[in-house]
Amino acid sequence: MAKLTNHVISGCRTQSVILDAYWPDKGGRLPTVIFSHGYKGYKDWGAWPGVAQKFSAAGFLFIAFNFSYNGGTVDQPIDFPDLESFGQNNYSTELGDLRCVVDFAVESGVLPERNGEVCLIGHSRGGGIALLAAEADERIRKLATWAGVSDFKKRFPQGEELELWRQQGVNHVRNGRTHQDMPHYFQFYEDFVAHEAELDIQAAAKRI
Repeated sequence: MAKLTNHVISGCRTQSVILDAYWPDKGGRLPTVIFSHGYKGYKDWGAWPGVAQKFSAAGFLFIAFNFSYNGGTVDQPIDFPDLESFGQNNYSTELGDLRCVVDFAVESGVLPERNGEVCLIGHSRGGGIALLAAEADERIRKLATWAGVSDFKKRFPQGEELELWRQQGVNHVRNGRTHQDMPHYFQFYEDFVAHEAELDIQAAAKRI
């Protein structure tokens, strides 16, 4: 198995996307699988490196990446050293980052020869992002979601809780594993409202 580790490409905003690529040593043109992690996730979390190795052994070029504002950095892609970036993340950014990774997979000269077939896998929140990307991009031919979310809008607070978030400008979520209070700035909600039609998972699923 060959591997490209912590390769840096441009994200859709100012932060970089960091990715790993795995592929079998055998020659030939390979189908491509791109994996999107979930909320409070990253490419090296838990089972994901093992999943990448299994797909590579089965004959795929497998790409796993960190969303550019997931809270990791180029120097420390594991866990969340950059909570300010985490707070500035939103669904539109993640969708744009996935498009950047698809562009890299299709156009890059540093990867082995591909057969042109791009497949997406997304876990949890990344499943919703992957579904939206698959509906919008004709280069993507197959999709699998693992415990994918089905509705982004329902995940936002409502009523007094939403108004308090608006007034304070930030809402914190406790990470039980790292013991960090992780911020969500109100721009997260504002961006969703501005792009709600584009971020409608169920409508996109019906169109696929």
